Amino acid sequence: MPRYGASLRQSCPRSGREQGQDGTAGAPGLLWMGLALALALALALALALSDSRVLWAPAEAHPLSPQGHPARLHRIVPRLRDVFGWGNLTCPICKGLFTAINLGLKKEPNVARVGSVAIKLCNLLKIAPPAVCQSIVHLFEDDMVEVWRRSVLSPSEACGLLLGSTCGHWDIFSSWNISLPTVPKPPPKPPSPPAPGAPVSRILFLTDLHWDHDYLEGTDPDCADPLCCRRGSGLPPASRPGAGYWGEYSKCDLPLRTLESLLSGLGPAGPFDMVYWTGDIPAHDVWHQTRQDQLRALTTVTALVRKFLGPVPVYPAVGNHESTPVNSFPPPFIEGNHSSRWLYEAMAKAWEPWLPAEALRTLRYLSSVETQEGKRKVHIIGHIPPGHCLKSWSWNYYRIVARYENTLAAQFFGHTHVDEFEVFYDEETLSRPLAVAFLAPSATTYIGLNPVSPTSLQVTVCTK
Repeated sequence: MPRYGASLRQSCPRSGREQGQDGTAGAPGLLWMGLALALALALALALALSDSRVLWAPAEAHPLSPQGHPARLHRIVPRLRDVFGWGNLTCPICKGLFTAINLGLKKEPNVARVGSVAIKLCNLLKIAPPAVCQSIVHLFEDDMVEVWRRSVLSPSEACGLLLGSTCGHWDIFSSWNISLPTVPKPPPKPPSPPAPGAPVSRILFLTDLHWDHDYLEGTDPDCADPLCCRRGSGLPPASRPGAGYWGEYSKCDLPLRTLESLLSGLGPAGPFDMVYWTGDIPAHDVWHQTRQDQLRALTTVTALVRKFLGPVPVYPAVGNHESTPVNSFPPPFIEGNHSSRWLYEAMAKAWEPWLPAEALRTLRYLSSVETQEGKRKVHIIGHIPPGHCLKSWSWNYYRIVARYENTLAAQFFGHTHVDEFEVFYDEETLSRPLAVAFLAPSATTYIGLNPVSPTSLQVTVCTK
């Protein structure tokens, strides 16, 4: 997930007031420290999310439990208490601090000052190497301050995170429930094996390609940065080899020639009736990415897929790496420079030959692709599998799958870089399996998991 570098907005000059010179803020120094703390926590989370191996342990079938990033946060918060002596911070003072933060942001959201303090915190807590700390803070600071400015998080909830439940409560996994139709659920219909000779469809399943345009053969595959095998990684010690020509089984993504070789070799395995492409096109250099970088990855790899797969229909899903900052997908009501419209419009243009008009409309608005044909069986495709989402999202998705088990034929996801599956069970007995989600391995070799082989890219499904 990590990508870093100067963002487009960084090239714009800032006013003297925005530069955070001493004496311009008018708010107490604790205000900026509190905001910087929030930004540092966000950066730690972003970097943690870049490593699926650290992030996600195998998901339990039911109930779906929160995993990954909470543990990272809980490790960092005690270190912050030790560094700043927050063991003696009282609840009233904490709430007063965050009240001042909220008021100060409404008066003057000083992005540069927040960023400066956050860089110091990132270095102090050793969240990342100094150069990465500086780049990722500059990439995230504008959006982070804007999110905090719009946040409905109360001082009590913020202090509950820092000081514990006696001061307040903030549960990002709190429950919420969707409203399902009142029409009674039809009796379950157990699947029956297809008759011999029944028609089938052959589907090509691609995910997590992660093209690194800075990949460089011979560089260090075990550098200090979150992503290696690239310009800036340096040379490895004489005792071990550098990055290979086609890639490296390490903290490295792939050169374009490897993706081209993979796609060109799929011809003999075809023909395919359709392609499911479940996202994550750019590399994991999340601290060093611009919008221009993301759009280059989108258009370059899309052109490569079209070149080798020709007229085969491709159904894409949006990965968490497609945007910058990573994981940044503001809701549709966010307008201006903080909107994701720049990405959605580019996707709609790049994928227009594959998708109907209605699907392009939902893509431009919600970053989702939806196609409908009558009362047929359906497939759901996406990037992050339900067992790896926040608890409340996973639980509600689970309810939808259970309600429509007679309609839902299969689910396809990526993100984990592992060849695996998730099984859904009946909510009442927890013993009757009612659905399955297939998770494809990645094309990239990043973090030493099991990259895909051409034979595992194929899915055969019955059409009736």
